[in-house]
Amino acid sequence: MNLEEMSGVLKSSLGLSDNVVGVRLFKSESEIPKELGSMEKPIHYCSMVQGARREGKSFLARPDQHACKGGASGLGLVSCPENIASGALYFEKLHKCETPDVGANIATNMPRILPGSTIATYVAPLDRIKPLAARRIVQAVMFKKGGRANFSTAGIQSFCVDATTSPYLKGEVNVSLGCDGSARNSGLEDDFVVVGIPFPMMEDICTVLKNNYAGWDKFMRG
Repeated sequence: MNLEEMSGVLKSSLGLSDNVVGVRLFKSESEIPKELGSMEKPIHYCSMVQGARREGKSFLARPDQHACKGGASGLGLVSCPENIASGALYFEKLHKCETPDVGANIATNMPRILPGSTIATYVAPLDRIKPLAARRIVQAVMFKKGGRANFSTAGIQSFCVDATTSPYLKGEVNVSLGCDGSARNSGLEDDFVVVGIPFPMMEDICTVLKNNYAGWDKFMRG
C-alpha cells in the first residue's frame, strides 16, 4: 500500500476532511532530496503540522527554522534549553505545576531524541484527527496484537514530543490531548486530539481499517 492509498484509507475510514500529515526526520544532509526548498522564516513545529493538515503545505526545516526550541529539542535538532530541561519554564512562566520539583519531574519524564541526531524535519500531507478517529486507530492496533494501549502525555509539547518523538522512539501509537502552546501558536481546536503513528505500523493499521471500519460503524450506530 503506497502513501496515497494509506492517506485515502485513513481519510475515508476515519471521516477526516483535512489532510493526513506525514513527518520525516532526516539524519544527514545526503538524505534530503535536492528539490525540497527550505522555509523562508522560522515557525513553530505545531504550526508546520497544522499548515500541512489544513492547507496542504510542506515544510523542510533545519534547526534555525524551528521557532520553538522546546519542540526542536524534543525532535533531536538541538540541545534542550536549560529552562526546559530543569522544568523551570513549566513552573515559573507557564504555571503548569505546583512546585519547581514537579516541573523537574515533568521535564525528566519527557521523551527526547538525542540532540544532533536529527538535522532537519520534513512535514507534509501524507498523500483531522477527532476523538472517534483516535478510537478507531487504537482499535486497529488492538485487532492485530491485543493487549492495552498506553498513552503518554503531560498536556505539554503535544505535536512535537507526544505525537512525533514518542511514537518514533517507542514504536507505538500515541494519543495526546493537545497543549496550550499548540492551541495558541497553531490554532489546535479544543475538541481535537493529536495522534502519532510510527510509519512501520501504518500499512497494518490502514489494512485493518479498510476491512473493518464499515462494520464497526454499523454496530456502533445500530
